[in-house]
Amino acid sequence: MNYITAFFMAWGNFITLPCPLKRWNSELKNLMLAFLPAVGAVIGVLWMVLFGLLRLSKLPASICSIAMVFFIFAICGFMHMDGYMDCMDAILSRRPLEDRQRILKDSNVGAFAVVTLVFLVLAWYASASVAFLYSDCISFLLIPVVSRSVSGACVLSYKPIGHSQYVKDYEQPDRGKYFAVILIQMAVIIGIAAASLFFTSGTFPVGTGVRLANMAILIAVMTVTGYIACAYARKQLGGMSGDIAGYTICFSELAGIITLAVTQYYTFMLVMPA
Repeated sequence: MNYITAFFMAWGNFITLPCPLKRWNSELKNLMLAFLPAVGAVIGVLWMVLFGLLRLSKLPASICSIAMVFFIFAICGFMHMDGYMDCMDAILSRRPLEDRQRILKDSNVGAFAVVTLVFLVLAWYASASVAFLYSDCISFLLIPVVSRSVSGACVLSYKPIGHSQYVKDYEQPDRGKYFAVILIQMAVIIGIAAASLFFTSGTFPVGTGVRLANMAILIAVMTVTGYIACAYARKQLGGMSGDIAGYTICFSELAGIITLAVTQYYTFMLVMPA
């Protein structure tokens, strides 16, 4: 029963869609974070559906790409983008640690946040424009799952900043068991995605082996990028926080959409007749 409660707690906190079962237990916050991969799966399935509908609509790729980019940020209420902006303001200020932590908590938007947000959205749009043309829908399931798995694992692993909402939860014993929950979800979702490649092998011009390799590259690049981004932000800001979790998701997903665009583009070029 705790697992069901924790899943819907995660849904209510991290997805803007109405939660079908509203429950809350403050003692299950760590378990709630362990269900971030499942939240990512919900987002990924909806993103896949949107991708399919846009493909059927025959609208220009530029318009479809805007819709794809808007969805991935809007479905979580722009929460992770907000964390990205807060971290960028603090980190790029290059001030002493105490000042960086103060900027991190400041609700005002600084110039560094605005400038880096522009580049984030431009990179997303450019990559999504390519990915929309050359990708199948399965990869859009994995991107939000992997990014949230990395972010959830980081929040559960690393000591939070003193003002972070995760301070009390970090002190709870037996936190290691929640990693098993994350790993099981990851294994199940990736297994389903990999199996679906075999079932859809006749609908894509590239062999299943190549598609599996591209999937493995996507997962690896997102995971490594997410952990590097989190490590850098923690070093600059003195610990883990919800903003850094959002920052981690943004960088991991950006790496994912760029990797998807590059791998799928070159894969498509390889199978096209000269």
